[in-house]
Amino acid sequence: MPATREKIVFYLNHDRVEITCEDAFLTLSTWLRVKKAMTGTKVVCSEGDCGACTVILGWMNPVGKLEYRIVDSCIQFLFQLDSCHVITVEALTENGKLHPAQQAMVECFGSQCGFCTPGFVMALADLAEKEQSHTTTSIKDKLAGNLCRCTGYEAIVKAGLALNAAQQVKISERFDRKAMEAEFAKTAGQSLKIETASGQIFFKPADLGEALKLRAAMPQLRLVAGATDLGVQHNKGRSVVTHAMFIAHLGEIGDVQKRGDLLEIGATVNWSEVLAATEADLPELHAILKVFAAEQIRNAATIGGNIINASPIADSLPCLFALDARLVLRSVSGSREVAINGFYSGYKKFDLRADEILAKIILPLPKTNSLFKLYKVSKRRDLDISTVTLAIHLQMAGAKIAGAQLAAGGVAATILRLANTEKLLIGAELSAELFHKAGDMAMSEIQPQSDVRGSADFRKILIRNLFHKFYFETSQAVGAKAG
Repeated sequence: MPATREKIVFYLNHDRVEITCEDAFLTLSTWLRVKKAMTGTKVVCSEGDCGACTVILGWMNPVGKLEYRIVDSCIQFLFQLDSCHVITVEALTENGKLHPAQQAMVECFGSQCGFCTPGFVMALADLAEKEQSHTTTSIKDKLAGNLCRCTGYEAIVKAGLALNAAQQVKISERFDRKAMEAEFAKTAGQSLKIETASGQIFFKPADLGEALKLRAAMPQLRLVAGATDLGVQHNKGRSVVTHAMFIAHLGEIGDVQKRGDLLEIGATVNWSEVLAATEADLPELHAILKVFAAEQIRNAATIGGNIINASPIADSLPCLFALDARLVLRSVSGSREVAINGFYSGYKKFDLRADEILAKIILPLPKTNSLFKLYKVSKRRDLDISTVTLAIHLQMAGAKIAGAQLAAGGVAATILRLANTEKLLIGAELSAELFHKAGDMAMSEIQPQSDVRGSADFRKILIRNLFHKFYFETSQAVGAKAG
């Protein structure tokens, strides 16, 4: 049996920290500001949208080394930070000297009211840590998760460009990483359990086997990996976390493998890792992931969490539906596979038993004879909740459609397969008239609701127009192949 600890252990900048009480259920930003009086980390939205609370977290990678990434501290709980190195803005200066990212913000007048500035500085410092040459594009990509409400971003981008001329400073080299890595290597095989006087309980299992046993014995435990949605609910008073089991560290369900024409993605793989894995083999999903969340969110949120959260506007789900993904569910009794197209039975209802954990997603890649497109319509292009989403996956035999899988989001209580429209397309030749009919058919299959992102009628029109858009984007390519 693995040893069981009763203390969360992590490092805050240079200091070793132990947490044993109710503090474990605080968010990192609250703990820093209230318990540690470290107010450099700001809180504005408490939703992970603005980036003012950005910190750098160091996690152990598979080869036993700390690997650093930026996250939003307002939606990270302390119980997620066991065996982690937390770096805050207070640690950027050294011997009274500003970090180059701080100095560049000063010299380029990148700060006005100053409230968002620490978050921008942390993101720029992480950029300097990982890249030697910075372009306007790379800087904007890095800062997509940071908002400034005073003005535009020109001066801040200039500060990023100024890092090209600055002496490279590796923040991670300022700390005793060897000591931290040695301690974290020892604690990796240990279980963790915290019970508080108020009845809160937290588990961090040593491995998947122990997690499955805990799941069977205590189905009331809330499974937590990235907590990007749970953290928002907590901050807005909509969810009180009292019983939790952390699973993001479980290597058995945390890697990505390409096997032939399949991508096998562990449920706790974060979106940054999915982004990297899909760049070459699934560029349509890669493009969606680039705009649906900022790096701070992608570094924490997991594909499994997106599936289990079961939102009808989840940006990844239409892709999984249209490619007929399969879900591997594990329990102490064994494992079973469920087609994602049969997984959901209603709003936030799905085929997961009380003793089961989502372990893996098996995602078939589009064949060379396929046409595959993903669409997302939202008020903003980047980092916004979808109004509607649509996945169109056609298998072609010349100009004729041999198979069709269509999935729409934001139009029903769950992601919806457009079965009648699929039947209309199969066996027909690609034409503008066909896709005009398909758009009309799709409109008749959906029953969207009106909300702040658009009326029901608007959503129907969007779905119809996306079918027209698909035809004009793909017909020329099909004609070239047929010729």
